Amino acid sequence: MNINYPIKYAVLELKERGGWSVGYEYITQGFIASKCYVIESSIVYRADGSNKIIHKVVFPFSDIETFRTSFSSGKQNIGKPELPRYNACDEIYPITIVTSLFDSYESAKALANEKNEDYKQNIIFTTPTPVGSYLMGNNNLHNVLTANFEKTLEICNIFEQLVLEETEDMDISEELFMNEQKSFVKILKPIKKSI
Repeated sequence: MNINYPIKYAVLELKERGGWSVGYEYITQGFIASKCYVIESSIVYRADGSNKIIHKVVFPFSDIETFRTSFSSGKQNIGKPELPRYNACDEIYPITIVTSLFDSYESAKALANEKNEDYKQNIIFTTPTPVGSYLMGNNNLHNVLTANFEKTLEICNIFEQLVLEETEDMDISEELFMNEQKSFVKILKPIKKSI
């Protein structure tokens, strides 16, 4: 099968299925920069007249759960590459929706770092703190949550480096059709109503 989709960098949210205590929902482990196949780009309009461009992409490697399991036993298995495939309804899967595409790793990594910092702050500030436990020395809840997140993020960053090595042969495509300066797609704007 010949794959000729455009290739860009994007930010991948690494998720792992949680246990019974969280209803087996997926839990974010961290954000990394990764190359991806761009499947579709479209404009989403909102009732207030604003819009945003979204991109449907396929990341070649996203299985952090397999990697964490192999890493804990001294190996580094990032899984098999995921290629765009078609389901019975002729739809491509596995699709991830992102709002930003980048031509360089550095630009995507800057956004991934920003998202990781926001996520860390969110974990710290939304976790209920038992009365009096917040200020109890080095083992206070803030320090424990920060240390746990940093440890998880370190594994995500190792995964990112292995993915970068594995996708080295994926060449970044020329400029895509949806940027602010040279858009081939006309973005519609609502007419200002005079009152």
